[in-house]
Amino acid sequence: MKSMETAPIFYLIHEVGRAFRRQLEEQTRDHELTLPQWRIITRLGREDGMSQVELAAAIDTDPMTLSAILKRLSDRKLVRRKPDPQDGRAKIVTLTDEGLSLYRMVETLGTELYKTAIAGMDKAETEALVEGLAKIRDNLAGGDAETKDEV
Repeated sequence: MKSMETAPIFYLIHEVGRAFRRQLEEQTRDHELTLPQWRIITRLGREDGMSQVELAAAIDTDPMTLSAILKRLSDRKLVRRKPDPQDGRAKIVTLTDEGLSLYRMVETLGTELYKTAIAGMDKAETEALVEGLAKIRDNLAGGDAETKDEV
């Protein structure tokens, strides 16, 4: 377990991320959502009406992958894509009423999972953890990194 000895922070970050994804995947499966679909629904629930390019950047995926995921969500009538009035080549993605309803349900799952994850930590500990992780992110990004997806 050499990685734990030489870089315990990064080992734990990896393990926490993996455990969080695993738990979230189990919970979203009940709603017939993959993790990438959940991220899209959640992002649009927080900031509806994004271009596909902005949405791809926000969830850190490539536009082709995003397009395929959006097609599946559109087929389920959870999102709609319409032409951007300012750029005829671009599409704006919005949640449908059904998508918004699903967002409200799955957002609660994410919030509950977050509460479970930080159970036993006081406010000062969670603030210090957030500040420390933000500093690590900024150091690795070569300066102030723009916050991507808070999902």
